[in-house]
Amino acid sequence: MNVFVAGVHGVGKTHLSSRIPASLGLTHTSASKLIKEERAIPTWGTDKRVSDVEANQAALSTAVSRHNGAGFHLLLDGHFVLLDKEGDFQPLEVEVFRALNLNGVILLEATPETIALRIQDRDGRNADLSHIAGFLSAERTQAHKICDALDIPLRILEQPSLETFAEEIKAILKPGVS
Repeated sequence: MNVFVAGVHGVGKTHLSSRIPASLGLTHTSASKLIKEERAIPTWGTDKRVSDVEANQAALSTAVSRHNGAGFHLLLDGHFVLLDKEGDFQPLEVEVFRALNLNGVILLEATPETIALRIQDRDGRNADLSHIAGFLSAERTQAHKICDALDIPLRILEQPSLETFAEEIKAILKPGVS
C-alpha cells in the first residue's frame, strides 16, 4: 500500500508530505531519495535534469519493493514527467508506476508564478513561466493517463492546506474508495 504525491519541481510535494503524521501508517520518502540510495548516487544537480531514466526507474521499483517487503507503506513523492538532459519533458511509462504498488495519487498544483518564486528561493535560479506552465500541463496529462491505466484514484489539489492534504490521503487509504 503506497500513495504517490506528484507534481512539478517546487510545487510543495516534500513540504507537505514530510508533515503527514506517522499515525496514518505511511513513511514519507521521495522517489529521488530512493533512487539515489539504490544507485549510490551522491546528489542531483539543481537543474533537476535526469539522465539514465530507465536505470533510475528500475532502482526505484527495487527500492519500493524492498521497503514494502520490510512492512513499510510509503507516502512517495515524485513525478510523472521528468526533465531530460536538454530540459525537455520526458513522461514516464505506465509500467514504472505499476511496479510501485500504488493505492492512489495526489497531484499537487500551483500557479507558475508561485512555483517560480519557490524555485528561486530554494535553488537560487530563475524559472521560465511558460516552461513551468507546460510542465504543469504535461504532469497533469500523464497523471490522468497513469491513474486511468492502473484504475487508481487521482486527486488534484491546488495549493492545499496540510489538513486538506491529510484528508485526501485518508480518503485514498480507505478500502473501496475511488
